[in-house]
Amino acid sequence: IVKYEGTKMKGNFIRLVLLLTISYVFEVKCAKVIKSGIEQLNLNANRESRLWTAIGSNGTQEFSVPAQVPGGIYSDLDAFGGIFKNQIYHDYNDVETRWVGRTNWTFSRQFSVSSELLSKTRIVLICEGLDTVSKVFINNILIGQSDNMFVRYIYDVKDALTAGVNTIRIEFQSPVEYALNQYNAHNAIYGYPVLPGSLSPEYRGENKAQMIRKMQSSFSWDWGPSYPSSGIWKDIYIEGRNDAVVRDVLVFTKSNTQQPDETDSTSWKLTARVYFDLTSVRDAGFLNLQRLDGEFSTSIAISFANETILSGIYRDISIDIPGSEAKLWWPNGYGNPSLYPYQVSYTSSTGDETSSKAFNVGFRIVELIQDPVDASRPHFVNGIKMYSKGSNSIPIHVLPERITDEMTEWLLTSAHKLHTNQIRVWGGGMYESDLFYDLADKLGIFVWEDFMFACAMYPANPEFIATVVDEIDTQVKRLQHHPSLLMWAANNENEGALRDNWYGTRDNFEVYKSDFIRLYVDTVIRNVKVLDPSRDCLSSSPTNGKKTEEEGWVSVWPGNILYGDTHPYNYVSDNWDWSWMISRRTRYASEFGYQSFPYVETLKKVSSNFNQWTWFSEFVDHRQHHPGGQKEIHDLIESHLPIPLNPNSTESFPSMLYMAQIMHSMGQKTQTEFYRRNVDKFFEAENGTGYNMGALYWQLNDIWEGCSWSSFEINGRWKMYAYFAQRGFSPVLASPYKDLNDDLVVEVISDSVQQYKGSLRVRIFKLNSLSPIFDEAMNVTADYLTSKENFRLSSTTLESLQCNWEQTGSPCLVYTTMPQLPDNFVFLNYPTKGHFILDPNLQVTGLHASVDGRAISFTLTSQAVAPFVFLNLRDHNHGYFSDNGFVMVENEKEMVYYSQDVTTVEEFLSQLDITSLFDVTEFADHTDSSGTAIEAGL
Repeated sequence: IVKYEGTKMKGNFIRLVLLLTISYVFEVKCAKVIKSGIEQLNLNANRESRLWTAIGSNGTQEFSVPAQVPGGIYSDLDAFGGIFKNQIYHDYNDVETRWVGRTNWTFSRQFSVSSELLSKTRIVLICEGLDTVSKVFINNILIGQSDNMFVRYIYDVKDALTAGVNTIRIEFQSPVEYALNQYNAHNAIYGYPVLPGSLSPEYRGENKAQMIRKMQSSFSWDWGPSYPSSGIWKDIYIEGRNDAVVRDVLVFTKSNTQQPDETDSTSWKLTARVYFDLTSVRDAGFLNLQRLDGEFSTSIAISFANETILSGIYRDISIDIPGSEAKLWWPNGYGNPSLYPYQVSYTSSTGDETSSKAFNVGFRIVELIQDPVDASRPHFVNGIKMYSKGSNSIPIHVLPERITDEMTEWLLTSAHKLHTNQIRVWGGGMYESDLFYDLADKLGIFVWEDFMFACAMYPANPEFIATVVDEIDTQVKRLQHHPSLLMWAANNENEGALRDNWYGTRDNFEVYKSDFIRLYVDTVIRNVKVLDPSRDCLSSSPTNGKKTEEEGWVSVWPGNILYGDTHPYNYVSDNWDWSWMISRRTRYASEFGYQSFPYVETLKKVSSNFNQWTWFSEFVDHRQHHPGGQKEIHDLIESHLPIPLNPNSTESFPSMLYMAQIMHSMGQKTQTEFYRRNVDKFFEAENGTGYNMGALYWQLNDIWEGCSWSSFEINGRWKMYAYFAQRGFSPVLASPYKDLNDDLVVEVISDSVQQYKGSLRVRIFKLNSLSPIFDEAMNVTADYLTSKENFRLSSTTLESLQCNWEQTGSPCLVYTTMPQLPDNFVFLNYPTKGHFILDPNLQVTGLHASVDGRAISFTLTSQAVAPFVFLNLRDHNHGYFSDNGFVMVENEKEMVYYSQDVTTVEEFLSQLDITSLFDVTEFADHTDSSGTAIEAGL
């Protein structure tokens, strides 16, 4: 039994209880319909075949280039027009090719139709994804239109086709032009604008993305560029048949108990709701549900004689499964995510046509409980609570056609290595690929799925509502069967944007509120509930849950820390000091984070003039879309680290990049540990806060080589924060900090279901010596979902050790170790002056390659305390170290580099960069408060 406690609330609290079962027999990937006896003509084609052509004009030049389907116009122009020189994100390409998104594009090809296909009773063109606003012609006959990137379109084409050669033409309207026209038309018809009218200029993007149903961030965001593409971005094919066909399958499971086990005292009913497209009401046949190993199977005869429509018709088929045949599916860190493969198939009564769909089944109960918080009782009653640890994902690339299976698999497996048990698919991007959710199933990673609305007001006119209904139908039916799918959310931050007047909604608040309710409550939530009553759908994120509903769906304070989830960002306060978070002690942090740039070698690959880059240079500013971001990072560095005397020089730029990653990592570390320490604390007398049950950092991945909040670069490279997250999300962790009385406290946090019994060692170092000035060890015990104080050292004792804030001299570092668990540390005062940091003379020795060449073990040696040691291989993106970004307080550290590719010792050494804080001190201030130069090590 897994019970996932989400956000709790004073008076009420949100809690997700999940009981899941599935068992891994063999893997089913990407649940697609397989057909036999049904004619299918695939219209996909690679660019080299030159079957598809894309035509458009930028006003001065006509373009006609071979197109790839699935694909997009930017990639087509790049491949044959050379507009990016095969480097889409290079230099200023995002603004220099802005004309592409402002141009209408026509895609066309010829194809042959056989007499066998034409003889079928019903023939349809199926477009799995059109990006975005288009008219579709076959043989110059208009057979349909599209206006939503996220909808599967099915058009009747029997009367448009002829035997032999046919032509298909899809005319795409410029998404930028369409969005602008829709914005102006809405304002003219309804008398008010759909805000915002424009983005911050720092975004360097297009405006009014809220008016078009495509990837919102393709118009740009505060972490990504503007590439509003057009094209056929998913499969396109013609289907001909004489009977009904399986189109989608929803999966529902019900246990005979709220606490199922793996014995026959538990039984499950598995129901597949099978959606059909018909040829006529005379269709009839046999429907079968079976486990693919043959253990369980059932069949029923079905007919459609009483139907009045030909699409969206469903039939249910069920099978009973004993608990012994339904091993529990566990999220990452709790057990194996076992999976059972099932299949539904429909065979026509004549036996001539069969369509089937296979999928991995999840037997699960999901409850969203909103009970009063009561400090006198445990905040969860039955079963095992689960603390959410993870992050928020954005699109893996701004152009979907450039997302490879390898990129998706590396990202999800990397997240799994960080102890991630939940990923929130953020609402300004795209519903991810089938592979993404298949991997989440396999890896035991829950997916919180946003619908694709973010940071804006949206239209609620009938035409917009109609396309959103189609979008919900497409995506819920595609994703619902996944055991990893945890819950839905209607949008990202739109409730807060409305209530807090982000875009000037205050003067017309009731009108915008009415649109908000019509779109998200009356449309999104209502339609989700019809299709997927097994899951809850939040009205926004952040949201106050039931409290929001009680307040009319737009809460008085959507970010209330006593209710629901929050997004607690703060770029001004000291991000190494947890005390600012007291006022934001949230029940559940579903976004939080800091910015940094990618590794220096990553940035070099996208710049023609990297040697001219400085912290505040034009091009660096171009890669920073967060307003004021460069100064915010600069100021955080300046208050904690030995910032260069001239931070805006080309020589110091690599140092600034390195220190930005330190600030990013330390800020996230401080915030994550604070939330985890509050897992079992309730501050009833203070303000009713506490009982935190989730920390999802912003953000998992990058969309380009620019400044962002990510833990992984777009190329897959682990940034420093990825290693901090891996340590910070460890099931058991020692968390040292200074409390409000300036005492040193170490709490041991645990979300391990197994009680931990072991030892804790606490040492204090000055940065100028490897010999600790304090060293004490003790035995500790840690129970599930607790954070208990195990060590305390008074401020008086710290003062005697010269480790308080006011005293000068080498900064003090507290270092904790626990056997078989990650080390941890905290600075009692900050290393802002470089002269306290000695040269560690870091060296690599004893290198040895594994038999398969995918692991290099070695010893790292040091002659001094080395803060923030960071190792990188310049040209290796798909690899990671056993530890990184650490503080080295020993003479030796055993390490391993794990690579996806074969790597030799010689290659490893030739590619290796090692940086520690000492390496940036040559550019720093080495004077005392009076300006007198100080010798190193004092």
